[in-house]
Amino acid sequence: MSNTNKDIQEMLDVLNLPECSKKFDQMLGEPALGSYSPIQFLREVLQPQYDVVLNKRFADNLRKSSLIETDAKVENLRTGNGRVYNETTVQQLLTFRFAEDRKNVGVFGVSGVGKSYFLAAFCVEACWRNYSCKFVDYCELLEELITLDQSKDKSKYSRKLRHYAKYQLLFIDDFGISRFGEDGMKILYHLIKMRTDQQRSTLFSSQYNPDEWGSCLGLDQSGYGKVDGIRRRLTSGYTVVIERSK
Repeated sequence: MSNTNKDIQEMLDVLNLPECSKKFDQMLGEPALGSYSPIQFLREVLQPQYDVVLNKRFADNLRKSSLIETDAKVENLRTGNGRVYNETTVQQLLTFRFAEDRKNVGVFGVSGVGKSYFLAAFCVEACWRNYSCKFVDYCELLEELITLDQSKDKSKYSRKLRHYAKYQLLFIDDFGISRFGEDGMKILYHLIKMRTDQQRSTLFSSQYNPDEWGSCLGLDQSGYGKVDGIRRRLTSGYTVVIERSK
């Protein structure tokens, strides 16, 4: 490296940009150096460091999301292989405008049709796009919150409720798969209301049409008002229907 470029190398090192420094040094020795425009040269130097930062950010976002099926891909969410999607809606969702508009997304279909995969694929994509995400199972979510609500230290329950309410995107898999008593419906209502008030988007999968929630969510009719409040808030957005091809 010539002395005329040593100060730039030192700047990159002090700024802790090792990939930029490595690329800069490499390009100075390339025969094609003179063919680069200033903008092209700058882009080439910055790209490796940019990729490292993006990959690390994605890995951090994915780890915090608690998603298990991390190999799910949105490219696979298209009609074929035995599944039929309402593809116009799916393409709308892939713009992630729903997240900017604070709209919810419900994914419906019979058991085994690919609803969980759909949510997982969107969670992976959202992590790439730097949204704060949390992926939870419906039963595990409510059982955890019910246990904390019934404990002596109510502050733990309040903190956990705020924890789930804070994420830009909350993914709830198998929504309504089990029935809970009035306490469960109260907790679910508070969580969904809190997320609505904070203008956060919730994505959920369910085997049951929202019209059936009155009978399939709660153990009795005492919590019907809360169930209706949950339904009104959660269904204010987009609906994805996944069907088996005939």
